[in-house]
Amino acid sequence: MKRNTMMKTFKEAISNVLVTMFFQPVQFVDSKCTLPEWFSDGQALVGATLSFSGPLAGSIYLLIPVMVVKDMTANFLGLEQEEIQEEQGGDTVKEAANMIGGHMLSLLDMKGAFRLGIPELLRENDLINDRLRDIEGETIFIKTEGSRLAAGIMIET
Repeated sequence: MKRNTMMKTFKEAISNVLVTMFFQPVQFVDSKCTLPEWFSDGQALVGATLSFSGPLAGSIYLLIPVMVVKDMTANFLGLEQEEIQEEQGGDTVKEAANMIGGHMLSLLDMKGAFRLGIPELLRENDLINDRLRDIEGETIFIKTEGSRLAAGIMIET
């Protein structure tokens, strides 16, 4: 499978899921910056990762500032931001990664040859700015209303 095809499909899945399920406008930014540079404002982040296997194996990740997570969770659950518990925010990020990964893989292979793992939260220590450079994979930088998100994909060789 060509890298360009996979990245185009990944972007399509990100856009479809974030706009449709979480009511987040999406603008992709072509940038050669690093994750620490992208998130240089020091906002606390929530992240999730999701592995997949099949014709290709690898994982995707999603990194979202806490304040955006609150908004996404409120939109997704139909609650007010003040009603959102921290655990619900983590569950929302895991569910967003799951939906994005599942949608991407279904677009790439309608026969269902891919299998998804269970989404996992990234540990808070892994999301500290200087540790972000250790996250591997091809990164997609995303702007939404007043904030920045990132998603990435890593294919095992």
